[in-house]
Amino acid sequence: MSQLFKGLERLEEARERIAGASFMAGLYEGRPDFDLLLPPEEPAEERAAGEAYCKTIQSFLTAHVDPDEIERTGKIPDSVLQGLFKLGAFGMKIPKEYGGLGFSYKNYGRVLTLMAGWNHALALTVAVPQSIGIAMPILLFGNEQQKKTFLPRVAREDMSAFALTEPMTGSDAANIRTEAVLDSTGRSFVVNGEKLWCTNGTIARYVTLIARVPARQLQQNGKRVWIPVPEGARAENLVHTAFILDMTLPGVQIKQRCQFEGCRGVENAHMTFQDVRIPADNLIGEIGKGLNYALTILNVGRAISIPALCLGMAKQAWQPTLDRANERYTFQKPLAERQTQQMRIGHMATTLFAMEALAQLVWHLADQKRYDIRIEAAIAKMFCSEETIRFLKDAQIIFGGMGYETAESKAVRGEPAFGIEQLVRDAEMARIGEGATDILRPYVAREGLNSHLERARNLFDERRAGTHRITELWQLVKFYVPWYRKQWRGMTLSSRPELQHARVKPKLVFIERTSRRLARTIFYAMLCHRQALRDDQGRQNRIEAIGEDLLTIAATALSAESQERTAGHQELWDLAEELYRNASQRIDVNILGLIHNRDRRVAVVGKNAFSGKYPSLSCGIIRRGLHDYMPKQESPSGGKETANVEPTHPANRDRLPVRMVTKSPPYKLYTSMTEAIRELIQRGFIANFEFLDKAFRDVDSGRTFRAGELTIVEHYRFEGTSDPDEMSVVYAVESDDGTKGIIADAFGVYADPELGGFLNNVAIREESDMPLPLNTGASTP
Repeated sequence: MSQLFKGLERLEEARERIAGASFMAGLYEGRPDFDLLLPPEEPAEERAAGEAYCKTIQSFLTAHVDPDEIERTGKIPDSVLQGLFKLGAFGMKIPKEYGGLGFSYKNYGRVLTLMAGWNHALALTVAVPQSIGIAMPILLFGNEQQKKTFLPRVAREDMSAFALTEPMTGSDAANIRTEAVLDSTGRSFVVNGEKLWCTNGTIARYVTLIARVPARQLQQNGKRVWIPVPEGARAENLVHTAFILDMTLPGVQIKQRCQFEGCRGVENAHMTFQDVRIPADNLIGEIGKGLNYALTILNVGRAISIPALCLGMAKQAWQPTLDRANERYTFQKPLAERQTQQMRIGHMATTLFAMEALAQLVWHLADQKRYDIRIEAAIAKMFCSEETIRFLKDAQIIFGGMGYETAESKAVRGEPAFGIEQLVRDAEMARIGEGATDILRPYVAREGLNSHLERARNLFDERRAGTHRITELWQLVKFYVPWYRKQWRGMTLSSRPELQHARVKPKLVFIERTSRRLARTIFYAMLCHRQALRDDQGRQNRIEAIGEDLLTIAATALSAESQERTAGHQELWDLAEELYRNASQRIDVNILGLIHNRDRRVAVVGKNAFSGKYPSLSCGIIRRGLHDYMPKQESPSGGKETANVEPTHPANRDRLPVRMVTKSPPYKLYTSMTEAIRELIQRGFIANFEFLDKAFRDVDSGRTFRAGELTIVEHYRFEGTSDPDEMSVVYAVESDDGTKGIIADAFGVYADPELGGFLNNVAIREESDMPLPLNTGASTP
């Protein structure tokens, strides 16, 4: 059980144990503490300051920002950014003593919502420096000198960004490859590598850079700490570390401004680093804590920025959609009188209310600084991003053909130039950024199951002897027997009037009862499936979805009660009740699905599809695979499609590149190397493999050698292994003289020619079931 959710095991190493109170942690345990959802009221003066600033920003936006120009040109004018710097918009969360405005998270969310309702790209540009730029890591983990030096700059004059993602990592942040090696003087770190999708990267002066540092562990003050080793000598590991990177340093190169489906005004960079020297004083916090810092600051984006951006986009579409439905007549009736559209609008209204209630609740919890909201933050991000996409797609349906046509095209005929199609395109970013939904769902499930996993980790540790496991089993039995009994006994709600409200209380009683039912069902699932639950993402997703619905029910009920009490808005109960009805039905289905479902059957069909079992599905068209879309470049030998290899990684800097030619390779996914290797052996791809073996040993020894052009006929990628020393890719290749062979690669990111890497290993030295890689001496990243 300690290996549950194996794909997240290295992120698990970086996570901190829950330190503060968490409503969702208690809910998954069957003991939700509703008082946690009622922190002290927002101070009146704080709210007034936020509302006053919103008016200032509103005046600036309407006077100086043309959203249509940003969409048309794909560029935010520098005058707009400078104007926002002068207003302090880039320093909203930076304390006043460092040049910022010192706003609460709730006020920060209000401002971002307002800005996203005017132009999403601009709001995103403002949000990134304050959520994941250098300000947050310095505030949370930096020293006083760094705060005094850098915070005033990014608050009033200099853009900042965040560089974590790399071409082959995406959400797998633990496996980044960029390295920062302490030089022989100990005064600077030498950085080599690359980063992708760095928002604001093309215009940023400073970047939060996460890189891996060669280090070894020492004992200091009673605890183990990582110490960087000069020039990487005798390093025990490469550990994630955070730095302040000045983008003006020599060796930093912006390779590309990335373009996306939406968010056209956003500046997003692919950047490389070649022997970039970062001063040691720019190290943030401790060596080896970089991944932990990254996950911590990403929580801010999930909790505040993404929900605010989504809320702003949805609110921007709301009134124009109502206007369209009321004004558009079909068959002598407005759309607003058609039941189909009434149902659609009813669902949209409920969703919009729920998004705002959940976002406001999480912002308010974040302001308390004493709660652990990592689960709540992830849920807010997922709910708001996924529901915003549905909301905007529904709005587009109501607009019909006008919803598919661009705003610029509609303006030519004098139609209202509302860009619902732009919002639909822009919204997809929220689902992907700062933790993709499909990654966050098992993350939430992991956090929700934390207490069970902590208790059971020793029982299912295969390294433990049988006697120890029997002892552990007995300890678990002593704990879980009374625990299980408690899951059948209800809790009494506290006497706080908000919780005892006639329309709130039944919903909270439902949440409490369902929480205990969920805890029991999770326990059943763990007993029944044990280690199999490790890879059962269907059940993990249901655990997250149930928690998400329960939290949203609580948020909407408490929001409706608050607005009824403070502003007399009784009509909002229509929305809270509708949300409750829909969510409770989903919860029942998902709880049943934790025990019995058809996930495995569907997954088998998907697995068969990955392995190419249904070739007829590609019939009837001119078939093209992903790699048929590779950019075409002229080669010196005759105009074939080539991918040039550049020695970008320090481990390969002195190696001779072998030019590879891509020739429409089908991409096949296997669960074991043996399965693919046997197939290739049967088809003759090991004929004369010594040719390739000798070629690569010559290359490794440094002797001049030209192997000729090697055509990748097919390549295979393997899943199910987390050991970086195991081969992950096998290439079936053919040389220009017709010689066939197989090349196996232990570090797929460096061997893929489309990514500018090297072929590190040669395998298939004999016709064996499990080929042994030939280690060429390249250092393991």
